[in-house]
Amino acid sequence: MQLYRVQAIVLNSYEMRDAHRVLTLYTREKGKVRAVAHGVVKPTSKKRGAVQPFCHTDFLLRRGRELDSVSQCEGREIFPALWADLDLMSYAGHATGLVDRLTADGEPDENIFSLLLSLLRVLEKTKDPELVIRSFELRLVALLGYLPYLDGCTSCGEAMPGPDNYFSPWAGGLICRNCRTPGVAEYFCGREAVSVMKALLAWELATVERIRVTRQAGAQIKLIMTEYIKWLTERRSGPLEFLEKVRDYKT
Repeated sequence: MQLYRVQAIVLNSYEMRDAHRVLTLYTREKGKVRAVAHGVVKPTSKKRGAVQPFCHTDFLLRRGRELDSVSQCEGREIFPALWADLDLMSYAGHATGLVDRLTADGEPDENIFSLLLSLLRVLEKTKDPELVIRSFELRLVALLGYLPYLDGCTSCGEAMPGPDNYFSPWAGGLICRNCRTPGVAEYFCGREAVSVMKALLAWELATVERIRVTRQAGAQIKLIMTEYIKWLTERRSGPLEFLEKVRDYKT
C-alpha cells in the first residue's frame, strides 16, 4: 500500500453507500485527485470536519486501484463564514466548481491552487464578493490559457477600446462594431467595463473591492463573464443560478 501526503482544497463531494463520501480535491502537489473518505458521514467520524467542501486540509492518501482513499486528514482552514452566508457559499461553490470543470486530473498547477485558496480567504472578509468573483474568473481563465483579448478587435486587429465595443465568447475577446456577426450572441462592453476588467487582472485579489465601478459597467462585466464561462464549460453555473433565483424570489 503506497501512501502519499498532499495539501488540498476540497472542491466537492458526494455520498456513497455505508456512510462513505467521494471527494474531489485540488492538491498543491498533484493537481486534481479523487479519493474516498470511508465512514466520514457518521457523526462520530473524526475526519468529518476536514472533508467538507471549501476546506483547506492536509491529507494522507492511500493509492487505490480505481480511487485513492483517505487514511488521515487534518483541517488547516475550514472557512465557517462561507457556510453561514448564502451569497458567499454560492460564490465559493461557483469557484470550486469552475476549478473542477476546467482542470484535468493529475495536472498540478500551484498558481491555480494559490488563486483558489486566496479567493476563499478573501470571500470571508470582502464587502463586495461580486467584484472579487469576477476577478477570480478572469485570473483562472488566464492561468488556463483562455485570457480574453481586451486590447483590440480579435477579428480585424483595430486598436480599442472605443465607445462601442462588443465581447464575443466564441472569439475570446473584444470585437469592433464593423466585425460583428449577424445572429451571433455578442455583448456590449463599454470603455469603463474594459478598463475595470483589466484592473481586475492587475490588482491583487484582496484589493479589488477598492476598484470604483458603476452599476452599468458591473452589469456588463457580469454578463460577459457569465456567457464566456458558459461557452468554455458548456454549461451555466448551478450555484450562481440558484443564487439569482433566491434573489428574484426575495424581490
